[in-house]
Amino acid sequence: MSETMDQFEKQFVNMEVQAGFMENAMAGSTSLSTPEGEVNSLMQQVADDYGLEVSVGLPQPAAHAVSTKTEEKVDEDDLSRRLAELKSRG
Repeated sequence: MSETMDQFEKQFVNMEVQAGFMENAMAGSTSLSTPEGEVNSLMQQVADDYGLEVSVGLPQPAAHAVSTKTEEKVDEDDLSRRLAELKSRG
C-alpha cells in the first residue's frame, strides 16, 4: 500500500511540474500579443465568407481567470487531507 501511495505522490508531483510548465508556456504564447481588433476583424471576415452572423463576442479573460495561488493551496490542502485519510486506512 505504501508503494502505491509513494507512486501516487511522485505522479502528483510530476503532474504539478507539467501543469506549471504548461501555464508558463501558455502565458508566453503569441495569442496574448495579437490585437483584439485584428482578431475580431478576422472573425467577422470568416463569418461573412460563410454567411454566418457573429452575435456573441469572445469571453473576456477575467471570466476565465486562472486560479490564484490561494485557490491552488486550498486544492493542495484538500488533496493532502484525502491522501492522509487513504494512508490511515491502509
